Amino acid sequence: MSKQTTFSNISRRQFGLTAFGLSALAAGLTACGGGGSSEGGSKTLQLVLSGDTNQGGAFAAAAKKYQEATGITIEVVDVPTADIATKLKNAATANDLPALARVTSIDPLWVNQLQDLTEIAKSRNIDQNFLQEAPDGTLPAIPSDLTAVGLFLNKSLFEKAGVAFPTDIENTWTWDEFVAAVNDVREKAGAKYGVVMDRSGHRLRAMMYEFGSSAFAKEGDKYVGDDEAVETLEYFQKINDDLIMPKSVWLSGEDGNAMFKSGQVAAYYSGSWQVADFNKNIKDFEWISVPLPKQPVNATNLGGGFMVAFKDTGQDEEAKKFIDWFYEDANYTEFSKLGGYLPVKELKVEYPFQQASFELYQKQIASNEGKGDNAIRRVVSEAYAETPFSGDPLREETVKMLSGGQDARTTVDNIVKLYNGA
Repeated sequence: MSKQTTFSNISRRQFGLTAFGLSALAAGLTACGGGGSSEGGSKTLQLVLSGDTNQGGAFAAAAKKYQEATGITIEVVDVPTADIATKLKNAATANDLPALARVTSIDPLWVNQLQDLTEIAKSRNIDQNFLQEAPDGTLPAIPSDLTAVGLFLNKSLFEKAGVAFPTDIENTWTWDEFVAAVNDVREKAGAKYGVVMDRSGHRLRAMMYEFGSSAFAKEGDKYVGDDEAVETLEYFQKINDDLIMPKSVWLSGEDGNAMFKSGQVAAYYSGSWQVADFNKNIKDFEWISVPLPKQPVNATNLGGGFMVAFKDTGQDEEAKKFIDWFYEDANYTEFSKLGGYLPVKELKVEYPFQQASFELYQKQIASNEGKGDNAIRRVVSEAYAETPFSGDPLREETVKMLSGGQDARTTVDNIVKLYNGA
């Protein structure tokens, strides 16, 4: 994955980097201070996360295997996404952090309470493109998995309409070609809409990379906008016309996932995290993962989770031993396979379903040519910013534009001001 140094730029807003986003202590994490217990020689370490049940219980399975191998219990505490950030913030304030957490954001409140995982990352051959050091040279987090923005088609509708689509990145379509194709499907196969995109700056930022924008990357110490960002927003506004795209998703929060699964939409611009859901729950039509459009850049946008171990819990070394075990090739391959996760190291994973989809996403990541910072590394570096912020200005200002309140140029200017704390 040699091109990963040009990965898309994700601002801390998208990942809720200000502690308003993920990882925390569950409400019931009061049983044992310091993240676990030790009685009669047996140890229990708490691993706090969110969403494991949605991914087949991959972390729970890893914890069970670790207990069988070592006798040490990893108590997986699966906290609702809506609660987890506040609870971990409270735990940090109360000096009662767990031993371990899997997070999708890193809170400035507790970023300096993380152990250094440098040696584990080196010994387990984690891809260097996904690692970001802290200002003091330590490595506070290792990605547990990757997600990538991607495109799904209602294959049944495309075939009914007789409309072709690309299956490899080298011969992908442009945005203009893609829009023409979904319009054909809508007209010939009776689809209600051509394409739906999640109401998310994360998704829209991927589109900006495809148009050649740096999507508000920093130049020096300031975030900047560019003409390509304006062009993307103008294009996005044009296709939000209640024919090509439903206005209800971005303007009133209608669920794009549900719309696609209803079979009424030709294409869905979302991401790899949908694969397991679609594999299980779409029964009424055939769907397929296809390459993202370019205009003219092949690009995606990245997300994922991070493994962290907290300091001074009384179980510091045991926590690091579990993380080291977790990234051993056989264990990590099994985890990725069970949860439908994209790995953060060079591994061949034989997934039990949708192998072609996962391989396409890995190729999309490896072929990423988007401008801006590596998205995964940016999550860590922004946790150390002096003036952290919350929200998603890209999404919020785009909604204002789609509502008719401002044009694309004003939208970009407003986003830059908000990113820079104005």
